[in-house]
Formats: sequence, structure tokens, C-alpha cells
Amino acid sequence: MDAPQVTAHGRSDVGRVRSGNEDALLIGRTVFAVADGMGGHRGGEVASAEALEPLRALDGRPFPSSDAAMLALTEAVVTANTTVVQRSHDESELTGMGTTLTGVLVTGREALLVHVGDSRAYLLRDGHLRQLTEDHTLVQALIDQGRITRDDVATHPHRSVITRAIGVSEDVEIDSQRLTLHDGDRLVLCSDGLSVVVDDDAIADTVRRHSPGETAERLIDLANAAGGPDNITVLVIAVDGGTDPDATTKLPRTIRIRTDTPASDTREWADRFSDLGDRSPAPGARGGGSAGRSSRRAERPSRPRLLGGTFDRVALKLVVAAITVVLLVSAVLLGARVIIDRAYLVGVVDEEIVIFRGFDVQFGPIDLLQVHERTGVTLDRIQPALHPVYEAGRPAADLGDARRIVRNIPLVGAAP
Repeated sequence: MDAPQVTAHGRSDVGRVRSGNEDALLIGRTVFAVADGMGGHRGGEVASAEALEPLRALDGRPFPSSDAAMLALTEAVVTANTTVVQRSHDESELTGMGTTLTGVLVTGREALLVHVGDSRAYLLRDGHLRQLTEDHTLVQALIDQGRITRDDVATHPHRSVITRAIGVSEDVEIDSQRLTLHDGDRLVLCSDGLSVVVDDDAIADTVRRHSPGETAERLIDLANAAGGPDNITVLVIAVDGGTDPDATTKLPRTIRIRTDTPASDTREWADRFSDLGDRSPAPGARGGGSAGRSSRRAERPSRPRLLGGTFDRVALKLVVAAITVVLLVSAVLLGARVIIDRAYLVGVVDEEIVIFRGFDVQFGPIDLLQVHERTGVTLDRIQPALHPVYEAGRPAADLGDARRIVRNIPLVGAAP
């Protein structure tokens, strides 16, 4: 199978409102990426630029397999996260900085895509535009939960809050996809300075009608014409030449990767994450430092002792011991609940394939395995040789993995 000819054109613009540009883009021979920095003018610039460096190191490198290339790409994102976190810790003027990151590595006929944040990747194929990435934002989570509609996003007070970013935590969760490239494909990577103010129909029409270089220019013009409230970055990758593959686009999957360094505590993470957006004290808010707490303790009248001597000390020890036991049991139960809620299994109930949550363990009347989703797929639709696999239960890494397993179950009479 011939490798396609891949070319890319990109441009970044400050927009109509901002005084500086915190976006960054990478255009290489095989690696392409967009990053949208945040956390103050200098912090955003540093974060977006730092995040692209580990990806730049992969440009033009040969890989023995697609899996090896994907591993290298995801490890580059982990390195980017570690680098941004470290600089944020080491340099006080950069505290709280972070960045989105959406990148593509082309290897042969495959485009490997990684994504953290709300910068987007689109695919235009056969004239139809499809958004490849899912925004890691609060409003997207609310849409997924059915609490708001897409029409509500433009006026939602928290529309700019992102739920994932490079550099806000020692841990980073990365979405990844593998895409088989077809001749004539156009991949568009962009920061939210474009996607927030220019709708998908206008983006699709522009990509269809213009060359890649003209597309980048015209999309930025459209964003500026709509007010240009943020920095705007557009990168267009064109796929031409070679032989069209017979393979279809592979389904996206989410993977979770953690850095080797221990995570910071919750309070530190929350404080740093809140610095990524505008933050002002509420009217009438007062400080709650240790001095204030000491003052309040001093004003509280002391209580008379009810019991004295040895009995008092024994009672106190018994109370402390009881509290300790309660806390330990609570911690164990909470930890177990967290573990159970993250465990999934694809199995069978009443001749139907279902997704279980929890573990196949029972303590007396307590069953730790509960049906989480019903799929509508019955055993009689599945090749008989696979019945024992699902009747015994097939473990899944997470809910997304469980759904992928169900989608990929070979059905009787299905095309190979």
C-alpha cells in the first residue's frame, strides 16, 4: 500500500481582543499539533510552546509498528505534561499555567491523534465534516448528561471552563484515536478561538472550497469577523496521492496514562486549576487564616470537666479508639466503593449481553456486581463459539473499553 503525500499549512492570529498570542502550532513532516495556552500572558505562551517540544522530537522518526508510534506519541504528551508542571512549580511567575494539546502523527497510511483539552480536530472526507475530538469542557459534560443543549453553550456562564489540560496536575488523561487516511482527506486542527465563534457548517464549506493554505487564512478571517474574542490558530493537513486503502476508520478509544511522579494533594491541584480562569473574591469574603482560627478558639469558653482521674483518661482512650475504628472502616469502604465503581465486565443476563459494574463477588446478601447497561444484543445473534467467553464474563479496563468490546462482538451473519 502506497503512503500518501501529506502537506500542511497553518497560521496563528492574536484575534481582535487579546494583546498577546498564547497559542502555538507545530508543522513538521510527520507531526502536527495545536496548543492553546492559559494562565496569564507569559504563562500561556510558555505552556503551549513547552508542550509542543516533546512532539517535535518525534518528527520524521521511523517506527517499527503503529503501536510503537502510538506509544511514542502518548509518552510525548506525558513528557509535555511533566515539563509544564515542573516549570509551573519551579518558577513562581508561571504558577497555574496550562495548555490544551491536540496533535497528529502520520505514519504510513495511519494518522495517530492525541487530544487533551478543547482544541479540536476535524476530518473532511467526501465533502462531509466530522469532529474527531470531544471537548474536555464543563459544558460538554453537561451536554453529555442531558442537563443543557448545544444551543445553551454560547450563553452558559461557565462555557470557558475546561476539565482537562496539560500542566494542571501530575496526572494526565489522554484521548487517542487511529485514523486510516484516504486520498482527498483534510484534517483541521484548531484552537477554540475558531470553533467557539465559527460553526461547523462554515468550517466545512471553507475547507471544501479552498486550498489548505487559503483555508487557514479564510477561517481566521471568519473568526475575526465574528469578533475575534480569543487567539485563533488553524492547521490544515491535506492527504493526496498514493492508493486508496480498503480499510475503514478505526473506532476511537480513550486510554489513561499516569506520570511516574506522585500526584500533588487535592488542595494544591484545586488552587492551581482555579488560577487558569478569572478568579475574584466574593463580595464580603473574609480571610480564613490560622490567626483567625486561633482568635475564635480563644473566645470560646472552656467547658467544665464532667469526669476526672483515671476514669476520665480511660473513657477518652475508648472514645479515641472508637473514632479511629470508624475512620478506618469508612476509609476502607470508600476505597472499595471507588474501586468497584471503576471496574467493568461484559457478561450475560437472561440471554442478553450486558455491561456490569463492580466485581463478581458476593458477601452474604451484598452483591458487588450490578448491571450498569443493557446492550440489546442477545446470545442468539453471537457466534456460538463465543458464548462461553461472555457467559463467563469478559473484564474491561473501563466503561469505554466495555462499550468497545460490545461493538466489536462478531455477530452471526455479519459481514467479515
